[in-house]
Amino acid sequence: MFIARALSVFGWLLLLAFLAYVVNVVLGRSRGTTTARLSPPLLVGWLLIALIVMTLGAGVVVVDAGEVGVVFNAISGTRNQPLYPGINFIVPYVETVYRYSTLEQVYTMTKVANEGPVQGDDSLWSPTAEGLQVGIDSSTRYKLNPARAADIHNNLRDYENILVRPTIRSVVRLMVSQNKVTDVYGTKRAAIQVEIEKMIRERFEKEGLLLLAFDIRNVNFTDDYATSIEQKQIAQQQAEQMQFTLQREEQESQRKRIEAEGVKTSAILRAQGEAEALRLVNEQIGTNDNLLVYRYIEKLAPNISVMLLPSGSPFLVNLDQLKGGTAPSATNPPK
Repeated sequence: MFIARALSVFGWLLLLAFLAYVVNVVLGRSRGTTTARLSPPLLVGWLLIALIVMTLGAGVVVVDAGEVGVVFNAISGTRNQPLYPGINFIVPYVETVYRYSTLEQVYTMTKVANEGPVQGDDSLWSPTAEGLQVGIDSSTRYKLNPARAADIHNNLRDYENILVRPTIRSVVRLMVSQNKVTDVYGTKRAAIQVEIEKMIRERFEKEGLLLLAFDIRNVNFTDDYATSIEQKQIAQQQAEQMQFTLQREEQESQRKRIEAEGVKTSAILRAQGEAEALRLVNEQIGTNDNLLVYRYIEKLAPNISVMLLPSGSPFLVNLDQLKGGTAPSATNPPK
């Protein structure tokens, strides 16, 4: 761009200098202040150089990085082949170059003010399958396809308002109307976003735009529905808390049942052991009469050494001898 401007400026300076020289010579001769004469070869050469430089300036086009040029010929119309970044040449005074940006662009539609091209609430409100209104905040990243720049120039030009915005609104409303409100903000949100992106990409590519990404930034609800969602979430949390409490109580009940079963089993085993012990004792008593006496003696206090046998028995038993392992001796009681 600098080269083209420099050539154009230099050509105009040469032309102005040429005119100034001619005027100066003519006025000087008319006033008799100079005897210089205009030289036709010099004038023609000077004029040709000025025109050539100006023509070069008009025919050289420098396309900057991030741009693409569309050439319009006043005779044949728009060229199909665009001009890419760098130095390009066109037919001077016959062809005109229109520049379009090929950089990534973002079109935002949101409820937040001063964030998108439209001031105020620009969220995309649409009814769901149940007829509930939801607002979709979105950002669409796209750029112009350089190879299709001529089509953009011929058919769209203001593609942001003619193609981008109407396509987003149409596709988003179509997808929202086919899904339930719980799907829009729930588990199917990612799948809905992918489907919207696919449909927008198809429409953009037909017209010469490249879709880079479509993102659902937020899902907005009416005030009444937002309140009902909040109450539903609170109720769900309370239900989950109650379920947790019931599970804990059930676990505690199960623990107590297991503990009771253990106590029951222990009591049964203890009773069976005692019964078996009594059976063995009874067997021994049947075979040894002195065993009952011995067990009776074991229950006595340790400081008792003499025991009087039951009424009618004429014997006294020496307990020390029993404890010492000797055979007990019986004595007659004093009379």
